[in-house]
Amino acid sequence: SLVAALAARRHRMELVGYALTGAVVAVTVPGLAPLVGAGDEPLALYAALAALGIAFVACWLPAVSASGQAALGDRPTADEREPARSALLLAAGGTLAVVAVLAALPTVLTALVSPYGGRDPVWSGVPAVVADPTVLPVGFALVVLAVAAALAGRRVGRPVPPALPFVAAALPVLLIAIGAPWPVLPAAVLLAGLAALLFTALGPTRPALAPIAVPVGVVLVASGVLGLLATRAGTLAAEGALLVAAVAVAVGARRFEVRVAGCLAAVGAASALAVTAPLAGGLPLRAAAYPLLVVAALVLAAAAVSPARARLGRVLDAAAQAVALVAVVLAVEVARHLATVCVLWGVAVALRLLRRGEPAGRRWVFAGIAAGSELLGAWVLLAAGGVTVLEAYTLPAAALAVGAGLLALRTRPGLTSWPALGPGLVAALLPSLVSVLAGPDPQPWRRLLLGAAATGAVLAGATRRWQAPVLLGGGVLTLLALHELARGWDLLPRWIYLGVGGLALVGLAATYERRRRDLARLRAAVGRLG
Repeated sequence: SLVAALAARRHRMELVGYALTGAVVAVTVPGLAPLVGAGDEPLALYAALAALGIAFVACWLPAVSASGQAALGDRPTADEREPARSALLLAAGGTLAVVAVLAALPTVLTALVSPYGGRDPVWSGVPAVVADPTVLPVGFALVVLAVAAALAGRRVGRPVPPALPFVAAALPVLLIAIGAPWPVLPAAVLLAGLAALLFTALGPTRPALAPIAVPVGVVLVASGVLGLLATRAGTLAAEGALLVAAVAVAVGARRFEVRVAGCLAAVGAASALAVTAPLAGGLPLRAAAYPLLVVAALVLAAAAVSPARARLGRVLDAAAQAVALVAVVLAVEVARHLATVCVLWGVAVALRLLRRGEPAGRRWVFAGIAAGSELLGAWVLLAAGGVTVLEAYTLPAAALAVGAGLLALRTRPGLTSWPALGPGLVAALLPSLVSVLAGPDPQPWRRLLLGAAATGAVLAGATRRWQAPVLLGGGVLTLLALHELARGWDLLPRWIYLGVGGLALVGLAATYERRRRDLARLRAAVGRLG
């Protein structure tokens, strides 16, 4: 049929359409014959060969020349008939390719997900490998489909993208057919997937290749990693290969979004390697907290190397914080490990904010993270040591908040004392005040020290003209005075309270106008405080 079509193209141009239709029918019928046949014929291979025949017809039957068109006279030219012929070839070839793909799909999925006959537990040992020649026709069918797709893509100048999925699917199937020993199959699939991803990420921009190569590469990488999980060494090797490839993409990619994806993939691969290595050595999961902390510190250092205002540095900073958080979660089982991780991470973040050229806003963020991490570590150590004194937990946090507020007041002239010092003073005074007012014990030392601290806050605020310390300290002193009065209510005779109250009323009435003026001046003075 193909010979007849070629002969018609050369000698009888008016018969090209009939010859083309005959060729399509002659190729399609044998390709679909196993669907209705009683034998156990390889449908995928038959349909793939038929699709290849259609691709040959489409490739070798171009439009006729100008002289051939002139020979047709007033009849429809080849250019007018070309859309109909292309539609016929596309419909026939597409149908055959779909049939071949559907017939090969179960074998391909088995080769990608469970090539050794079922999913064994992770690190269960080297699986038994047995050659399976029954899948060989499917492998050949995928190779034939790759050739057909390349011929079809050749007409538009892109032979590689259409053929890539079929080549990728044929690789594990053919390795199963020949009985390739472990870990040849998963390693080859993993390397093929990494090669596809690296070629797409590091090469020049190819809009037609990326939408095909990236999904194919991801599927192959996932299949390869899944197959290498059978042993500890295979798992570590797979994660190491992923890390190397991701670092190559992060360093060498041309587009920003690809570099970001490479950086995140590198962080993920390094974190997985940091968790897997201790487990492979027989250590408990909490032992992975320290390798994870090392990964977070390295990512933080990489962010510090990038330009201060680059978006990639911010992505790396966020990734480092996420990895450190995972390390904290893994170490939460043992208090001393948790405290150590928190303290070390606080030091790392504190060093990060010292880089020159860092924006002020990010410095404040890093300072808050470092202080919070150190504070959490101190709290964990106190709790592990059985410390129950309330101020041991509140005063460090209050000191950090007040220190940050004092620094902010020095660097930001328009800032008032309430947002700068208010949170720290509340953290220092309020918990102790609540304990004094609501606690059943007398707590004389706590009452005394709280009163002294509140008095110091009032004096410091009045000296520096800060409103927040004056009002907060004065409020605490007032509540403490009322509390002391309530505690001594039953210790003195009632007439003493009545006498003092009467004298106070007489004095207030005698100097009422002057007290009003004093109160107005006090209100104005407090209002002028910052």
